[in-house]
Amino acid sequence: MIVIDGAQGGGQILRTALSYSAFSGRPVRMINIRGGRPKPGLQAQHLLAVKATAELCGAQVCGAQKGSTQIEFTPGAISPPPTWRLDVGTAGSVVLILQALLPCLALADHSVDMTLTGGTNNPWAPTFEYFRRVLLPTIARMGVRADADLVRRGFYPRGGGELHITTEPVSGIQPLVLRERGALKQVSGIAYSSNLPDHIAGRMARACRERLEREGLTCQEFEVDTTQPSAGPGCGIIALARFEHSVLAGDALGERGKPAEKVGLEAAEALIRELRSGAAVDSHLGDQLVPWAALAEGESIYLAARRTDHLVSALTAAQQVIGAQFDLVGDEPVEVRCRGVAELRP
Repeated sequence: MIVIDGAQGGGQILRTALSYSAFSGRPVRMINIRGGRPKPGLQAQHLLAVKATAELCGAQVCGAQKGSTQIEFTPGAISPPPTWRLDVGTAGSVVLILQALLPCLALADHSVDMTLTGGTNNPWAPTFEYFRRVLLPTIARMGVRADADLVRRGFYPRGGGELHITTEPVSGIQPLVLRERGALKQVSGIAYSSNLPDHIAGRMARACRERLEREGLTCQEFEVDTTQPSAGPGCGIIALARFEHSVLAGDALGERGKPAEKVGLEAAEALIRELRSGAAVDSHLGDQLVPWAALAEGESIYLAARRTDHLVSALTAAQQVIGAQFDLVGDEPVEVRCRGVAELRP
């Protein structure tokens, strides 16, 4: 049984290690789960990720209780239900849970229609807008056939959001070579709010556009969405730069007491920071691509904006669980080289 220390990578290393275990059929023991955090051990969101991944592959699990700092996960055969519904039960991020499940869903031998309920726009997690407009188009280049729709937004602390995703079976994951982003095609954005005055989304959009224009980036499109239903109030914004070969993004979420203009400015500054790196993918996508590169049929090479702890943790888990080989060159930007393992599962 492979032993993984979860003290450094937090919830991310837990999710990625479970995904690799399910795919490869190799059992893992996670120790020191979220060690050093104010509330160490499995919390509700992490516990659901464990149980959902176990259901996905018929795994036997020991230690799957709230607060547990150690689990043993012995996977069986991957066989997701054709129609599947998961409810986080809190405002925990459904996008983070989906990241753990999606590689195995994509490589299942049948299509899957899945609905997840919980948080869709959370602090410290990819928003649905980022998942839909940045991650999915990128992994589509690797042959992944998945599409997602937002039914209802879920903001912290109410949650109650809902997203729907469908996947179609593929024979394998193709490696990604993405060293250059190419010519800039379009700068756009989406400002959204629910159960709040309409002017808030407009003010976020205006502040974001003005900052981008001062940087020489003219927004051709900026969507303002105040009609999407939500269980509770909330708002956010994402700014997108679409290039010939890739999409980079910067986003921000509103919070009580933060002016709408500051939220818009934060999103613009985040995108500008990513663009100034000269990289082909932003720093967040840099670590989110690791599971796909690790499972690909050959070597993936891509240039990410920064070397981050999340990137290193994701690569370390891939090496320990499934034996994917990787190398990082540079810090800002960082070239990620990962030799994937095809046809690994017995």
